[in-house]
Amino acid sequence: MGYAGSMAIERRLGNTKADQVYAWLQNAIISGRVAEGEHLRQEDVATQLGVSQTPVREAFRRLESEGLVEHVPNRGTIVRGIPWKPPAPPLDVLARRWSELVDDPESVPGSDFP
Repeated sequence: MGYAGSMAIERRLGNTKADQVYAWLQNAIISGRVAEGEHLRQEDVATQLGVSQTPVREAFRRLESEGLVEHVPNRGTIVRGIPWKPPAPPLDVLARRWSELVDDPESVPGSDFP
């Protein structure tokens, strides 16, 4: 598995074990230590981090709400990676802004745009 290296989670003040498992998994996914498309098993993560399956299940739910993982029936939890939308090409941005200026020149404070 991509998250090799045993690490026991120690409870810190104000953080539940679920919070700590969530933070560890989120960091592992974002950093690429757990690869996109990798299957995560509750049992394996719980053993790896030295916690029960309950905090792992809670962490999976939080990660799923962020789009980092997806629970697929009969397949388990799959890492989806970082959800992002590529930025608009620069010319599209300039064309849209030009159109806005032509339609509403008053939208630029202090402008004497014709």
